[in-house]
Amino acid sequence: MSSYHFHGNISGPNNIGDNGTINIGQQDTAAQTLRLATELAQWLRAQGAAQERLDAAQALRGELDRAGQEGRAAEPGLIRRSLETITLGLGAGSTGLTLAQEISRLLG
Repeated sequence: MSSYHFHGNISGPNNIGDNGTINIGQQDTAAQTLRLATELAQWLRAQGAAQERLDAAQALRGELDRAGQEGRAAEPGLIRRSLETITLGLGAGSTGLTLAQEISRLLG
C-alpha cells in the first residue's frame, strides 16, 4: 500500500481551473435572461394581455438590456415589480408563468 503526502496549503487560496477560476453552469445568463424577457413580451402580446402587463414586460426587457449594456446588475426593485405585475393571475403551468419563473431564477 502506498500513500501520497501533500505538504501544500489545503485551506488557503488554490489555483485551479483556467486562470485560477472555476466556472460551473451557464456563463452567459445575461443574454439568456434578455432572450427570455423578449419571449415573455411576445407571448403576452399574442395572448392579448392587458396593457399594464405589456408595459411591465417592456420595462423588464428595457432594464435588462440597459443593465447588460452598462455592465451592471439589473435594478432588483424594478425587476420584482415587473414580474409581479406580469404574473399576477397567470395560470399555473402557463408559458408566461414558466418564462417569468425562469427569468427570476436566472437573476437570483
